[in-house]
Amino acid sequence: MFYLILQFSQLENLLAEAGGVDCLRVHVLEKTRRASSSALTQLEIAIGLTVQAIAPGGRVLSWYYPIDAWQTFVPEAPPDNAPGRVRYQAAWQRAERLRDQLVARLQAMEYTAATDGLIELTITPMPGHTDLIDLTFAPEPTGP
Repeated sequence: MFYLILQFSQLENLLAEAGGVDCLRVHVLEKTRRASSSALTQLEIAIGLTVQAIAPGGRVLSWYYPIDAWQTFVPEAPPDNAPGRVRYQAAWQRAERLRDQLVARLQAMEYTAATDGLIELTITPMPGHTDLIDLTFAPEPTGP
């Protein structure tokens, strides 16, 4: 089946196009590429936040905000406190906090938003932005 994929640079434009959509899917998206030798592994890692939906007529709506991306060489099993692993965990935590804020905001706007059901796209996501939440600041979670 052929799907028309529409990528949006502004999330608000995706929402304007989302009439008739059953659910907006909000995910932390990781793209990792690995190349290994006997001693070292080269990793290319990109972590971001994505909103996707399937609109009537089979159109796929997609928005992506990059959180962090880097390239590194690591031993085959890097230690837990390795700078790359620390950066990876920090990027995931920030992306999860932003995801939760965005889901809450979309639900307050009366959209159905889910964090399950990723639509696998074989395209390079175009980086986007939104004014719905503050993407530059993801507060630390409170409580236990």
